[in-house]
Amino acid sequence: MKAILYDDSGALRLVADVEVPSISPEQVLVKVVAAGVNRLDLLQKAGRYPPPPGDSTILGVEVSGSVQDIGGKAAAASGLQVGDSVCALVGGGGYAGYCVVPWQTTVRVPAGISVTDAAAIPEAYLTAYSALMWSARMKPGDSILIHAGASGVGTAAILIAKAFGSSQVFITAGSDAKLAACSTLAGGLHCINYKEKNFADEILKATDGRGVDIILDFIGASYWEKNLLSVALDGRIVLLGLLGGLVTDCGLDMGTLLRKRVSVVASTLRSRPLPYKAELCKEFMEKMLPLFTSGTLKPVVDKLFPIEEAEAAHERMKINQNVGKILLTF
Repeated sequence: MKAILYDDSGALRLVADVEVPSISPEQVLVKVVAAGVNRLDLLQKAGRYPPPPGDSTILGVEVSGSVQDIGGKAAAASGLQVGDSVCALVGGGGYAGYCVVPWQTTVRVPAGISVTDAAAIPEAYLTAYSALMWSARMKPGDSILIHAGASGVGTAAILIAKAFGSSQVFITAGSDAKLAACSTLAGGLHCINYKEKNFADEILKATDGRGVDIILDFIGASYWEKNLLSVALDGRIVLLGLLGGLVTDCGLDMGTLLRKRVSVVASTLRSRPLPYKAELCKEFMEKMLPLFTSGTLKPVVDKLFPIEEAEAAHERMKINQNVGKILLTF
């Protein structure tokens, strides 16, 4: 099978004769149609984010395609059959013609969505759902600030927040073009160009000094002080990334945390154990798949690259050009 491999320098190369992996009784073999590109792929090839023990070292944590083979226990538990169109969350192995997937994280492609576009669902939507519903305990009427609003997880979070009755949705992005693209996804967004405006000032102005109930943050250290200014009493900050650094310059203001009774939750998805991912996927399928079928939610696809152009796809993500998900196609 074809697969994208990488060397110690991080350079990608397409190899045509990689062995097709075998499956256990509880696994599914997916013939890959498309694979999502994620920032963690860039970190992995740089040696900074190894796959979980036992998972494939091939890049790629989300795929879509068709069931090529399925173990007996997997078939009995999931009801999946050879030929079914699916998308799936994986620990690794997505940048390949065939990918081994646990049945617990394999999801039928919702009606009305193409198999290719379905590759934009697993990592983005499961991360956004777990952050909003599990970590931040979102409820109708909550106000939300979503940093990196044009990212794959950011666009998914926008649509989930609007679907579940958020009172105000604020987003930050680094260009007016990205903010405009996000506004086409959902109406009534409060859009902030962080290169031109102080997002904390804008949020406090728009909320009469109250702040927002929930902040989804992919940036980390460089946003810490302004996040504390922006969060409301009893607010929740969910840290999903560290694009802006690991250590704050201002120091950790525990007084503000205590005074505002702020909850700070750090979360990653890839390193979670299978039982966590299984429960997340089960709940996601029950509560969210009907919203894809109705059109309330949708995969947000930025651009398709053939697998031979994986390096170009990574470059697009590296320089932050994407709005939504970049996909590799086979």
